[in-house]
Amino acid sequence: MDDLKHFIRSLFRYKGFIGLNLFFNVLYVFTSAFSITLIAPFVSVLFGMVPSVEAEPDFGWNTDAILQWAYYHIGQFQLRHGTMDALLLLSAAFMAATLLSNTFRYLSLFFLCNVRSGILRDLRTSFYRHMMLLPVGYFSEKRKGDLLSRINSDVGEVEWAVVRSLQGAFMEPLFVLVFVAGLFVISWQLSLAVFFSLPLVMYVAGKVGASLKRKSDKVQGMLGKMVASVEEAINGLRIIKSFNLIEMVEKEFDKRNQRYVKELNAVLRRRDLSGPLTEIMLISVTLGVMLFGGLKVVQGGMNADMFVLFVLLLIKTISPAKHAVTAFYDIQKGRAALERVYAVFHEPAGDSDRPGALEKKSFDSSILYDDVCFSYPGSDKLVLDKVGLKMEKGKTYAFVGPSGAGKTTIADLLSRFYDPSSGRILLDGTDLRDLKREDLRALVGTVGQFPFLWHDTVAENIRFGKEDAGREEVEAAARKANAHEFIMALPQGYDTNLGDNGMTLSGGQRQRIVIARAILKNAPILVLDEATSALDTQSEALVQDALSKLMQGRTSIVIAHRISTVRNADCIVVFDHGRIVEQGTHKELMEKNGVYAQYVNLQAL
Repeated sequence: MDDLKHFIRSLFRYKGFIGLNLFFNVLYVFTSAFSITLIAPFVSVLFGMVPSVEAEPDFGWNTDAILQWAYYHIGQFQLRHGTMDALLLLSAAFMAATLLSNTFRYLSLFFLCNVRSGILRDLRTSFYRHMMLLPVGYFSEKRKGDLLSRINSDVGEVEWAVVRSLQGAFMEPLFVLVFVAGLFVISWQLSLAVFFSLPLVMYVAGKVGASLKRKSDKVQGMLGKMVASVEEAINGLRIIKSFNLIEMVEKEFDKRNQRYVKELNAVLRRRDLSGPLTEIMLISVTLGVMLFGGLKVVQGGMNADMFVLFVLLLIKTISPAKHAVTAFYDIQKGRAALERVYAVFHEPAGDSDRPGALEKKSFDSSILYDDVCFSYPGSDKLVLDKVGLKMEKGKTYAFVGPSGAGKTTIADLLSRFYDPSSGRILLDGTDLRDLKREDLRALVGTVGQFPFLWHDTVAENIRFGKEDAGREEVEAAARKANAHEFIMALPQGYDTNLGDNGMTLSGGQRQRIVIARAILKNAPILVLDEATSALDTQSEALVQDALSKLMQGRTSIVIAHRISTVRNADCIVVFDHGRIVEQGTHKELMEKNGVYAQYVNLQAL
């Protein structure tokens, strides 16, 4: 389905506000048209051209009857009160009609606000929700800055170019329709002359609009890349400065910025051309009509007041016609942004459960990897090759091996960040793919090499994942993680804001807060992925002690390179090139004198 059609359908959840907007728009258009028609009797009174109507005519719903009725009463009022009073009366009526029409206009925009803000909220919420459901692999292929540009800049462009333009796309054509109907009532010959010229205007509008959409699509893509480069520069600021790369990075950003500005200028110039170009063409049509109509007045084929009213209606038609064309351009420009937003929606969600997925609230016996093979999406290279492994409840399993051997991938499959390419993983005898992801992930706690902390207080970072935890539980978890002492030394203790990813803390302190979070979650299965590899000796000792407390009574998977970290595990599993080459206790593997023994000896050296 076309993205624009899908977007317009989504507007119907606001049909109440849209209905009120349309209702007041219609009132605005008709009261505006009525106020313009008062110009004709004003001109007639001013120049003494009010037709003489001897007897009061019957009122009827046709043009002649309305004009005869109006001119009779205007003439009678002028005879009794004089010309000046008649002009004042018509001016007051014109002013009242104008005030009324603009009140209706404000009310139409008043109710449109709910639609504009609501649809933006829904679009951003849907984008964020779907983004959270995308597979982890999607974010390794896409730049985060580009996604940020889509949820911020592109969604804003949709509000400006599409939602606001839809208002103009309805109201302005309605204006044109009503005023054109008035033109035909006054003179169908002059009106036909106008309509014969409109196909040229619409053809030019279509050509410019199509090219505008192509250009806008390119500009939005360039903006996404530029935002991505800013995000990368912020993340790598330490490296950039330490390698004296500031000037190089600035030059690269300046090149991107210059290209973006060049393309943006092309879009803006093309869009800005639409208004003047349309107005020139419409004014040319108006001048032709004025010459033709003036000739009819001179020859007596048309009353002067009706000709003045015709010209005023025609001029009044130019502005909404121009705005309608501009709205068409803006919608074309906004479609490019809308397509970028919907491109994320079209990505299949990786976190959707199978129909009838089973609930799983406990871990009871074992985890079994049964001939598991895995390749990353879009790659033919096997990361895991027929892995068979059984892990029993309550034991500690250590995964060792060179980088890229598949150790972390094993843990990622357990949390269903990915699914096996072939084979299966069973939890208590049930395939993970038959379980609800939310239940499965509640059973697994993870402490990684690079701790992630929110821009929030210490207490909220520990409480993350268990929102109902009280302060006593938070502090108890922090004490077990050997974190309570340094937390209390912070300026506001547990209420201290940690800043962006806890950069005010040391690596060991950040890691202990993450461990406290895992202790509070109290998951029966624990994954420790290089949890101490980036720490100094003193910090490692504190963290290792906290991890020992965390692992008590749990089934633990320890991924590490340091032998000191894994030698006490119940089972050490050695990986190489995606395969399990050895497994057993430290003592058994050393006696075997195989790959693990060589690994230990290399570390000893």
